[in-house]
Amino acid sequence: MISNVLARSAMRASTRQIARSDLYHFSNTNGQNVPFNTKNRAGLAIKMVLYLGVGFGAPFLGAWWQL
Repeated sequence: MISNVLARSAMRASTRQIARSDLYHFSNTNGQNVPFNTKNRAGLAIKMVLYLGVGFGAPFLGAWWQL
């Protein structure tokens, strides 16, 4: 009995969320679906190398610090 009531309330909540999801519209064009500018290729390359380099190098820097 209680599980049935909980299941129904969960279904109502999920259908409300689905109905609200069409409030936002994002254009589906190249470069518009990412939160950064892809037009400046040199700037993007520098930022990606720095971001990925810090993420890759952090464990090595931590190990060096502990030695």
